[in-house]
Amino acid sequence: MDTKQLQEYLDTAVMLAKEVGPAFKDGFWRTGQFAATSDFAAEDKQGNQADCVTAVDCFIEKTIFTRLRQIYPSHKFVGEETTAETGNEYKVTDDPTWIVDPVDGTNNFVHHFPYTGISIGVAINKEPVVGVVYLPILDELYTAARGMGAHLNGQQLPLFKSPVLTTPLSLAQCSMVAEHGSARCAKIMKSRFDSFARLLLDKEHGGACLQNLRITGAAAPDLALVAKGVAEMYWECGPHAWDFAAGVVLVLESGGAVFDGAGWWGSTVPCEDRVPQPLNIWNRKIVAVRHVPDLPGQPGSGREIQKQLVAELLETVEDIPYTPDGSH
Repeated sequence: MDTKQLQEYLDTAVMLAKEVGPAFKDGFWRTGQFAATSDFAAEDKQGNQADCVTAVDCFIEKTIFTRLRQIYPSHKFVGEETTAETGNEYKVTDDPTWIVDPVDGTNNFVHHFPYTGISIGVAINKEPVVGVVYLPILDELYTAARGMGAHLNGQQLPLFKSPVLTTPLSLAQCSMVAEHGSARCAKIMKSRFDSFARLLLDKEHGGACLQNLRITGAAAPDLALVAKGVAEMYWECGPHAWDFAAGVVLVLESGGAVFDGAGWWGSTVPCEDRVPQPLNIWNRKIVAVRHVPDLPGQPGSGREIQKQLVAELLETVEDIPYTPDGSH
C-alpha cells in the first residue's frame, strides 16, 4: 500500500478532527453555538432510550463529510448519524471508505463524562488502514496508519516497554475493557452479564478470575487504552464499524492484535476449530489484545501469548447475534 497516500489520509483525518474539536468542546461545556439557550437536542436514537444523538453529533459529522467530499469526491463515506437515518443501508466496497463516529460515547458526552471523542477511520479493501481518535476534553490525540506505528500526542505507543509492560500468561493477570451496549432486551443483557460473571468469577468456581473489568462507555477510547498499554484486552459484541474502525488501527500499529469476538461458551463449535479468527470490522464482534513482550529467549512468544489470551476469553464468553453492518 502506498505509504505516501496513507500519510495524506492520516494528515487529512488529523486536520478534520482538530477542525471540529472546538465545536465538540462547545457542545460538551454547553458554550458557544451549543450554549444552554440554543438547541442542544439530546434525543433517543431510533426509539432506543439507552442510546441518544445530539445536535453536536449531527453538526460534526456533516462538517467532516462535507469537507471530505470536497477533497475526495470518489471515496465512500460511512457515518454513525447519516447511516442511522438510512437504517444501515449502505454498500460495503473495496474503495477507500471514511468511517466516522462524530461523538463516540454520546451518553458520556451528554452526562459530562470526559471519556468521549471523535473517531475517524479509513478502510481500503474493507480493512481499516488509518485511524484517528481525538478526545478533546482530555487533550489526547491518538493517530495511526498501517506500517507507520501508533502515537498519542506524538509519543509512540504503547507508552510502556518491558519490563514495565508485563507479559500476562492468563486472564487472571489481565485488565479488560468492555461495554454493556445499548441493546437492553432481557436475553441480550443476560447473555452479556453471564459472560462478565464467568470472566470475574474465581477459578475455584469455574471462572477466569479476570483481574479487572472496566466499562467506560466508549469503544474507540477503549481501544486506545489497549494501544496505550493500560488495558490488556477489549471485548464487545454489538458495536458498529464506526465505533472501532479507527481504534483497530491504533491497536495493530502499537503491536497489539485483533480477532473476531464471537464467543464459544455454550456453542457447537468443535474443540479442534476453536482457534481465534481474523477480525471483520463489519461483523460487529471484536476482541483486541495489547502488545505482549516476548518471554526471555523465546522470540515470537508474545504473539502466541496474545492468541492464548484471546482463546481463553472466547472460551468464557457467549456469542451474541447481531446483524452485520452494511451489505456485502
